[in-house]
Amino acid sequence: MCGLIFIFDAGQKQEKLACRASKALDRLRHRGPDDADLVYFPSVVIGHRRLSIIDIAVSRQPMADPSGRYVLSYNGEIYNYKEIRSRLEGKWDFRTQGDTEVLLAGLVLCGDKILQEMEGMWAFSLWDSHEKRLLLGRDRIGKKPLYYQKTELGLACASELPSLEHLVGQSWSEDLDSTADFLRYGYYLPGTTAYQNVREVLPGHVMYWTPNHAIDSKPYWLLPVDRFQGNRQQAQHLLREKMVTAVEKRMVSDVEVGAFLSGGIDSSLIVSIMVNELGVSPKTFTIGFEEKSYDESMFADQIARKFGTDHYVDHLKEWDSGVLENLIIQHVGQPFADSSILPTALVSKLAASHVKVALSVMGAISFLVATNDIKRASYYSGIHAYHVLLVKI
Repeated sequence: MCGLIFIFDAGQKQEKLACRASKALDRLRHRGPDDADLVYFPSVVIGHRRLSIIDIAVSRQPMADPSGRYVLSYNGEIYNYKEIRSRLEGKWDFRTQGDTEVLLAGLVLCGDKILQEMEGMWAFSLWDSHEKRLLLGRDRIGKKPLYYQKTELGLACASELPSLEHLVGQSWSEDLDSTADFLRYGYYLPGTTAYQNVREVLPGHVMYWTPNHAIDSKPYWLLPVDRFQGNRQQAQHLLREKMVTAVEKRMVSDVEVGAFLSGGIDSSLIVSIMVNELGVSPKTFTIGFEEKSYDESMFADQIARKFGTDHYVDHLKEWDSGVLENLIIQHVGQPFADSSILPTALVSKLAASHVKVALSVMGAISFLVATNDIKRASYYSGIHAYHVLLVKI
């Protein structure tokens, strides 16, 4: 997990703009404790906080191309960056070994079409200092957050809402239409937030902006939906193949990779693939509950013992409203209706004391097993590569 900021403000003196950017970047310290830097242009500041995972010593950000024209600030990981790099090597003199420069080179050489080749998760800003044009992009499913606000004399974006509010330098007002959506559905509609004129870059979209012009947002990817033509055995084989491939791609790292282990079907399958298919014996992490009706740590312990993992457990002993308030206000920045945020934050904190990266997984696998629906299984197996999350602690 890393964090980024960008601001263009033609009406602000550079010293004040730099001060606001520095404070906003500091609000993202938890996302990137390993490194931080700011790059300056007239009326522009670009910032990045880094959690070093790949090419640890060299791939610092924000990263500029050799001419200094383009500057990239990027949060995420491109799983197939080595394959993309090999295709671009004849056109670009690479100076690093990481995925950041591959993204930079791809965007400069190929434009946003390079995103169609990328597998992974990302949010980025690319500033063209000659054309004074900003490109923002977000991964297909929207794993990585990216919020923005267009102002009277510019535009600002950041990885988190509290950071963006500091960057803009003004208090926000509630968007009553968004509040109505939240009360109706339990979440804000894609592209919106709780606040007036504060938006998120849509998943699977790129967004272009130049001063004094309207924002141009367009999709680069839409979910393909096709009927599976094979039989049950072929669907099972495809699902297994997709699962193993998805986990293997997310193991690319220059640091140790662990795994969240709840004891349920999803996380247990991920751990079994890491051990049996990939030959990795990961550290695993579980949060248990003092309330026995919620506690599944005994199942996680059984899986850990079966696969011989180095297993760590902590327990949620009491409801701490202060911790929850800090998560919502200081990090999410708006109402959040998913109660799993607290145990997820706790298991992340537990893992962070032992590893930098941990694999987790959403509920698609359990859905397939529970329904035993081969048609839907074949469909979901086709997109499952985007459902296995690489959680940056």
